[in-house]
Amino acid sequence: MKFTTIAAAFALAQSVFGLRTVTLKTFAYPPPQYPEITGQFVSAQHEGAGINYLFVVPQEGAAKFVYDEDEKSLYLDPEVVGNAPYKFYFNVADGEPGFLMTGGTDKPLEVNIDNLGFVTFEGSYGVKAVKNVNDPYHYSDSSYALAKYDGAGPDGAIPVFFQAIDA
Repeated sequence: MKFTTIAAAFALAQSVFGLRTVTLKTFAYPPPQYPEITGQFVSAQHEGAGINYLFVVPQEGAAKFVYDEDEKSLYLDPEVVGNAPYKFYFNVADGEPGFLMTGGTDKPLEVNIDNLGFVTFEGSYGVKAVKNVNDPYHYSDSSYALAKYDGAGPDGAIPVFFQAIDA
């Protein structure tokens, strides 16, 4: 009984403060052509000191994010990162490609989630799923990394967009 009361109070507090816990569902363009991307989810994999690159994974491997509607920011659910003393904000790394990542920053990327859950941010129309991008731990040898390209990207790059699903 006490647990359900606590859970209900937490859910109410999140809605009052404009926070939503979500997972990010992936869609390739055009969707039917890429079943390995469409309907999958986003995971955050450790790639360095305080940095996690984002990859396409099945639903059971999806990372939970918190969307702050007031700040227009997205960050990893604190439980995912062991309740670290700072937030792992969603961001796009500098350079080409601009890996989608989470990490500590004093300038989080502005993220918008519309009423259907579709996610946009500066550069979101250039996001591609790519393999073999020479990431530090070589996750992209077997999983699609998510990165922003200013142009078409390398051969085999698949355009991707995201939908936030309540977790």
